[in-house]
Amino acid sequence: MISVKKRRHNLARLGWLFCLLWAGSLGTAEAPPGYSIPPASWDARKTGDPFPSWFGPVLAQPGFNMFTWRAQIRPPVGNAKLALTLVFREPADGFARVIWQGPGRAVTLCSNLFERAASLHQRTLLIERESLGGPGQVTIESTGSDPVLERVDLTWVEPLVLAAGWTAPSGLYLTSSGKIFPGDELQGAGRHLPMDEEKGSVMDAVLDAGPVKIDAQNPVRFVAPIAGKPAYGRIEAQVAGLILGQEPSVWVNGQEMGGLAVEVPGLDDPGYRENLRSREIGYGGWRKVVVYVPAGVLRTGENQVDWRESGSQTTLRNLRLQVVFAAMQPPAPSVPHTISATPAAVSPSSPAQGVWTVGGGSVGPKLRTGLSSGSGVVGLRTE
Repeated sequence: MISVKKRRHNLARLGWLFCLLWAGSLGTAEAPPGYSIPPASWDARKTGDPFPSWFGPVLAQPGFNMFTWRAQIRPPVGNAKLALTLVFREPADGFARVIWQGPGRAVTLCSNLFERAASLHQRTLLIERESLGGPGQVTIESTGSDPVLERVDLTWVEPLVLAAGWTAPSGLYLTSSGKIFPGDELQGAGRHLPMDEEKGSVMDAVLDAGPVKIDAQNPVRFVAPIAGKPAYGRIEAQVAGLILGQEPSVWVNGQEMGGLAVEVPGLDDPGYRENLRSREIGYGGWRKVVVYVPAGVLRTGENQVDWRESGSQTTLRNLRLQVVFAAMQPPAPSVPHTISATPAAVSPSSPAQGVWTVGGGSVGPKLRTGLSSGSGVVGLRTE
């Protein structure tokens, strides 16, 4: 009986010791990778905001037909990479290049930020740790005497394991606002062309890699030949320049698609900017648009996807069509890639009745053939 009491007493002591050790570790636990390094943000309209110790000062200086923005960077200890999110105004012409000047060498991160996508736009670039080396400066040079930069966000990022399917790109980056970027898009050379993907019974095909300019007076028709009997589908694209609160109009084979979903980024996204004249909030950057295509709309053979904007001009890219085929007839097997061409814009001979009407007259959409990287199911129509 006495031995049992002593054992219980010893166990109680060990329990209290464990609790004390656990409580003490809460104050000394190491922060997650990258979280111990505070981010930096520079805003053209908030010049008095303080910077973290590793960033600044910032110098913005006009010159002869060139405006220069410079910021000093003192990389902290570790292996983190530096992600730069740049929000800027795109003029009608010219360029803006981004340069990292490190110890003994200069690296051009991007030869031209402008994508000719929208007047307000954003891009994210990644500076590899090998390029950083030591203290240096980021320089952004833009043509013209007026500044184009609206905001610059700088964040130190480290590898994070994400669950991704086998069809996902080799590198993905997740931002604090929830955006996911393919690794190639963070390089100055820009994104790789999208490719078709076969996902079992689902065919995911590229209709148009873009970019394509669309406005109320210039709708666009995309043509998608389908082999096999389609059941239902899904259309996805990225758009820039779309006014917040507005939606494009998407028609498939003469039927208007309802339930269209336009991405609304988190309000901590740097792309949100207020127009100083109208006081309206605009957004700069690519946003995803998705619409479901019900059963019975798609058909075997040629399918037409008509896309129209009701407001200002927008730019569309990465237009994809996902198709699920009827069970009684499996999709045709893929064939080797035989055609590689950029779709051409031509005038259609017979526009859809009652769909494209502006100012009392029928306006035919520009025709773009479906671009495929080699599928026999959803392919490139030769003209």
